[in-house]
Amino acid sequence: MEVLRQHHMEEEILAKGSPLRNISQVAWQSSLGGDGPLDGKVIHKFTSFGGDDGSEKAEMYRRDAPLRSANLPQVRLEPILKKIAETRNPGKVLFSHTVVDFVDEGDSVLVTVEADGKQTQYRAQFLVGADGGKLVNGKIGAVLEGPSGIADMVSTHFSADLSEYWDDRYFACHFINGSGGTVLESGAIVPMGPTWGRHSEEWTVHFGFSMDDEKRHDESALLPRIRELLKIPDLKMEVHKISHWVIERVLANKYQEGRVFIAGDAAHRHPPTTGLGLNTAIEDANNLGWKLAAVTKGFADKSLLDTYDTERRTAGKRNCDWGLFTFANTVVINAAVGLVQGQTEANKLRFQALFEDSDTGRTFRAQVARIIDSQVVEFSAHDLELGFRYYSKATIPDGTDAPEIDPLGQIYTPTTRPGHRLPHAWINHSGKEISTHDLIALDSTFLVITDDSSSGQEWVEAAEKAAKEFGIKISTAAISSGNLRGKLRDRDERWEKLKGIKQGGAILVRPDNFVAARWITPSKEPGKELGTAIATLLGKSADSLGRVDSHSNPTAEVVVQ
Repeated sequence: MEVLRQHHMEEEILAKGSPLRNISQVAWQSSLGGDGPLDGKVIHKFTSFGGDDGSEKAEMYRRDAPLRSANLPQVRLEPILKKIAETRNPGKVLFSHTVVDFVDEGDSVLVTVEADGKQTQYRAQFLVGADGGKLVNGKIGAVLEGPSGIADMVSTHFSADLSEYWDDRYFACHFINGSGGTVLESGAIVPMGPTWGRHSEEWTVHFGFSMDDEKRHDESALLPRIRELLKIPDLKMEVHKISHWVIERVLANKYQEGRVFIAGDAAHRHPPTTGLGLNTAIEDANNLGWKLAAVTKGFADKSLLDTYDTERRTAGKRNCDWGLFTFANTVVINAAVGLVQGQTEANKLRFQALFEDSDTGRTFRAQVARIIDSQVVEFSAHDLELGFRYYSKATIPDGTDAPEIDPLGQIYTPTTRPGHRLPHAWINHSGKEISTHDLIALDSTFLVITDDSSSGQEWVEAAEKAAKEFGIKISTAAISSGNLRGKLRDRDERWEKLKGIKQGGAILVRPDNFVAARWITPSKEPGKELGTAIATLLGKSADSLGRVDSHSNPTAEVVVQ
């Protein structure tokens, strides 16, 4: 959402997505309905995505980002993205056009596109394959490696009235009952909107099957199975779509070959647990986009593009591993209850014992709750969301140590260390509150953050000089420190705590709001140090300083915030 916000795409998504309260809990129940003694039982539930209850976790989520998380099904998100793309690029978003071939000719890519039975060739500087691995991977030898065919998931998207049974706070509800099925076969349900909470008009139920289970092809049995799972035998359902998708954890062995790149599902696929799929793809585009812009506009050497593979493949691997880890962890939940597939009578007795009003029953429930709590790694992996870091030639180390990583992914530690996401803090600017993430203009190549001391002013002047030398725009932000009171003020001293530099130091930030370089203390030669850093980051040689590339923006300037 931070990336979408940076590009002014977040408003309609937040407006149509579920309010935070409606995704604030995840539950495990025996069923939604039913009138049996073990029906409708809540086995356990916990807070998800920070919740909205004023807890420490909720405060952490609120504090660390300029906007809240959003939950919007792809079927509702894609029309929003399509509308934005067509508005910003009239006539450039084409449907029913298929890339059938391409050739990387070294200095360009020749692309063959088929539409209406006719083929047309286009010449491009670069090609990005976000085609799910259908064509581009094979052509450039990008092999998806890792375990595949782990399970066949069947998702049933339908309309129904579940307002009598649904808790408004639930993001999802998983089912465990005495039938003895595996955790996949037990199923889970999520609301799909467009109204949220108990009045959601649409829902999706997910079941899993082993790849050799012939029952996975019997779609006629799904509706009776869903009614049985929910224990609502007379539920009226209008099915919109039944889809199959395979659980896998695969990562491409490379993200680039020459002038051709891959992104999204073409580069990485993993279980949907933790919701990292689309988020990873958006960050792929965010990372590659600014680098392509810098190269095609002549600001940077083509070698900058090599850092895309270095940075995003590392992040993709981490997210693939985490997705599989959190998916595999679900297996322990049914095991905690003691259910064994095929042992129906024993499972019923075990399930009855779980809700027994006795000391043993209370101990049993407490132990099951403790084990279900381990699945918090799926629903509040705050460090996975914000704490990924980049180590490549597009960052310049400053010799400091990285913050310790929370092995369970819950705690995100903000830092301005090079390679890390610029921490969010609220800044007062001319009577308005803006985030530190708003300090870089969309058409700027870099941002320099300093303070309004005399040493800070030297960094601003150095940025002005570098902007002219490189033919680029550089935003600057001199945030007031101590008793100084400039145009930009640290609203609540959070920036003072997070900035990681002393008075007169500086931070160089990339267009994707990741820190590129940092000077903790004032420099005796800020102009030289900043110029050298920018030359290094853009892949320019030292003797290129002072010469604006012929493709560069001739009106390049520094944007003083």
